[in-house]
Amino acid sequence: MSDNENEFEVTDSGATTTNLVEAGRLKNGSPVMIKDHPCKVTDFSTAKPGKHGSAKAMVGGKDVFTDKMYTETFGTGDMIPAPILEKTEWTLINLDEDDGTLTLMDQQGDTKEDLNLPTADHLSDVAKNIKRIFEEGKRECLVTVLKWGDKEQVASVREGSEQ
Repeated sequence: MSDNENEFEVTDSGATTTNLVEAGRLKNGSPVMIKDHPCKVTDFSTAKPGKHGSAKAMVGGKDVFTDKMYTETFGTGDMIPAPILEKTEWTLINLDEDDGTLTLMDQQGDTKEDLNLPTADHLSDVAKNIKRIFEEGKRECLVTVLKWGDKEQVASVREGSEQ
Protein backbone atom coordinates (compact mmCIF):
# COMPACT_ATOMS: atom_id res chain seq x y z
CA MET A 1 0.00 0.00 0.00
CA SER A 2 1.40 3.38 -0.94
CA ASP A 3 1.01 6.57 1.07
CA ASN A 4 -1.05 8.20 -1.69
CA GLU A 5 -3.98 5.82 -1.19
CA ASN A 6 -4.86 7.31 2.20
CA GLU A 7 -4.75 11.00 1.29
CA PHE A 8 -8.03 12.91 1.55
CA GLU A 9 -8.90 16.41 0.49
CA VAL A 10 -10.18 18.56 3.35
CA THR A 11 -12.89 21.07 2.50
CA ASP A 12 -15.13 23.39 4.47
CA SER A 13 -18.80 22.38 4.45
CA GLY A 14 -19.96 25.88 5.35
CA ALA A 15 -22.03 24.43 8.18
CA THR A 16 -20.18 26.30 10.91
CA THR A 17 -22.57 29.24 10.57
CA THR A 18 -25.65 27.17 11.46
CA ASN A 19 -26.84 24.60 13.96
CA LEU A 20 -29.83 22.27 13.79
CA VAL A 21 -33.18 22.82 15.51
CA GLU A 22 -36.39 20.82 15.43
CA ALA A 23 -38.99 22.51 13.21
CA GLY A 24 -41.87 21.75 15.60
CA ARG A 25 -40.16 23.63 18.44
CA LEU A 26 -39.75 26.96 16.66
CA LYS A 27 -41.52 30.05 17.99
CA ASN A 28 -41.76 33.71 17.03
CA GLY A 29 -38.34 35.38 17.18
CA SER A 30 -36.40 32.12 16.72
CA PRO A 31 -33.60 32.24 14.14
CA VAL A 32 -34.10 29.85 11.21
CA MET A 33 -32.78 29.38 7.68
CA ILE A 34 -35.61 29.76 5.16
CA LYS A 35 -34.68 29.17 1.51
CA ASP A 36 -30.98 29.74 2.36
CA HIS A 37 -31.63 33.11 4.06
CA PRO A 38 -31.01 33.80 7.76
CA CYS A 39 -34.43 34.78 9.14
CA LYS A 40 -36.28 35.48 12.38
CA VAL A 41 -39.59 33.61 12.68
CA THR A 42 -42.60 35.97 12.42
CA ASP A 43 -45.36 33.44 11.69
CA PHE A 44 -45.60 29.83 12.82
CA SER A 45 -48.44 27.33 12.56
CA THR A 46 -48.79 23.57 12.52
CA ALA A 47 -51.10 21.19 10.71
CA LYS A 48 -52.13 17.90 12.29
CA PRO A 49 -51.01 14.64 10.72
CA GLY A 50 -53.35 13.51 8.02
CA LYS A 51 -53.99 10.46 5.93
CA HIS A 52 -50.80 10.99 3.92
CA GLY A 53 -48.07 11.73 6.42
CA SER A 54 -46.81 13.48 9.47
CA ALA A 55 -47.63 16.86 11.01
CA LYS A 56 -46.32 19.93 9.17
CA ALA A 57 -44.99 23.26 10.39
CA MET A 58 -45.59 26.33 8.24
CA VAL A 59 -42.88 28.87 9.02
CA GLY A 60 -42.74 32.49 7.91
CA GLY A 61 -39.83 34.75 8.67
CA LYS A 62 -38.07 38.01 7.82
CA ASP A 63 -34.52 38.02 6.50
CA VAL A 64 -32.39 39.64 9.23
CA PHE A 65 -30.37 41.62 6.66
CA THR A 66 -32.93 42.63 4.00
CA ASP A 67 -36.25 42.47 5.93
CA LYS A 68 -37.73 40.40 3.05
CA MET A 69 -40.41 37.82 3.97
CA TYR A 70 -39.91 34.12 3.23
CA THR A 71 -42.12 31.10 3.97
CA GLU A 72 -41.45 27.39 3.97
CA THR A 73 -43.11 24.19 5.17
CA PHE A 74 -41.25 21.55 7.18
CA GLY A 75 -42.18 18.30 8.90
CA THR A 76 -42.52 19.03 12.63
CA GLY A 77 -39.87 16.41 13.41
CA ASP A 78 -37.41 17.68 10.78
CA MET A 79 -34.08 19.00 11.95
CA ILE A 80 -33.58 22.28 10.09
CA PRO A 81 -30.66 24.73 10.06
CA ALA A 82 -30.75 27.82 12.26
CA PRO A 83 -28.23 30.61 11.68
CA ILE A 84 -25.73 31.42 14.42
CA LEU A 85 -26.11 35.20 14.59
CA GLU A 86 -23.56 37.34 16.46
CA LYS A 87 -24.47 40.76 17.81
CA THR A 88 -21.66 43.02 18.97
CA GLU A 89 -21.78 46.58 20.22
CA TRP A 90 -19.23 49.12 19.00
CA THR A 91 -18.60 52.76 19.87
CA LEU A 92 -18.71 55.11 16.89
CA ILE A 93 -15.54 57.23 16.90
CA ASN A 94 -15.83 58.79 13.45
CA LEU A 95 -18.36 59.16 10.64
CA ASP A 96 -17.22 60.13 7.15
CA GLU A 97 -20.13 62.20 5.81
CA ASP A 98 -18.92 61.92 2.18
CA ASP A 99 -19.06 58.15 1.74
CA GLY A 100 -20.84 57.05 4.95
CA THR A 101 -17.90 55.04 6.29
CA LEU A 102 -18.08 54.30 10.02
CA THR A 103 -15.02 54.03 12.25
CA LEU A 104 -15.97 51.81 15.19
CA MET A 105 -14.13 50.74 18.34
CA ASP A 106 -14.89 47.78 20.61
CA GLN A 107 -14.34 47.53 24.38
CA GLN A 108 -10.81 46.11 23.87
CA GLY A 109 -9.81 49.17 21.81
CA ASP A 110 -9.75 47.38 18.44
CA THR A 111 -11.06 49.45 15.53
CA LYS A 112 -13.19 48.49 12.53
CA GLU A 113 -13.52 50.60 9.40
CA ASP A 114 -15.23 48.28 6.91
CA LEU A 115 -18.88 49.18 7.58
CA ASN A 116 -20.99 52.00 6.16
CA LEU A 117 -24.15 53.73 7.29
CA PRO A 118 -27.09 51.43 6.51
CA THR A 119 -28.81 52.34 3.23
CA ALA A 120 -31.68 49.82 3.28
CA ASP A 121 -35.17 51.31 3.66
CA HIS A 122 -35.95 49.32 6.81
CA LEU A 123 -32.82 50.77 8.48
CA SER A 124 -33.30 54.43 7.49
CA ASP A 125 -34.21 55.41 11.07
CA VAL A 126 -31.02 53.76 12.33
CA ALA A 127 -28.92 55.79 9.87
CA LYS A 128 -30.69 59.04 10.87
CA ASN A 129 -30.15 58.33 14.57
CA ILE A 130 -26.46 57.51 14.07
CA LYS A 131 -25.97 60.87 12.34
CA ARG A 132 -27.98 62.75 14.99
CA ILE A 133 -26.21 61.21 18.00
CA PHE A 134 -22.76 61.66 16.41
CA GLU A 135 -23.41 65.30 15.39
CA GLU A 136 -24.78 66.26 18.82
CA GLY A 137 -21.61 64.87 20.41
CA LYS A 138 -23.08 64.89 23.93
CA ARG A 139 -23.26 61.13 24.40
CA GLU A 140 -21.50 58.04 23.06
CA CYS A 141 -23.01 56.59 19.90
CA LEU A 142 -23.24 52.81 20.46
CA VAL A 143 -23.78 50.84 17.24
CA THR A 144 -24.94 47.20 17.22
CA VAL A 145 -23.50 45.13 14.38
CA LEU A 146 -25.21 41.90 13.31
CA LYS A 147 -22.95 39.23 11.81
CA TRP A 148 -23.66 35.89 10.16
CA GLY A 149 -20.76 34.17 8.42
CA ASP A 150 -19.07 36.77 6.21
CA LYS A 151 -22.07 39.10 6.17
CA GLU A 152 -22.15 42.10 8.52
CA GLN A 153 -24.59 44.97 8.87
CA VAL A 154 -25.36 47.79 11.29
CA ALA A 155 -28.60 46.70 12.96
CA SER A 156 -29.35 49.30 15.64
CA VAL A 157 -28.02 52.27 17.57
CA ARG A 158 -28.45 53.71 21.04
CA GLU A 159 -27.09 56.56 23.11
CA GLY A 160 -24.47 55.65 25.68
CA SER A 161 -23.01 57.57 28.62
CA GLU A 162 -22.15 61.26 28.42
CA GLN A 163 -18.79 62.17 26.92
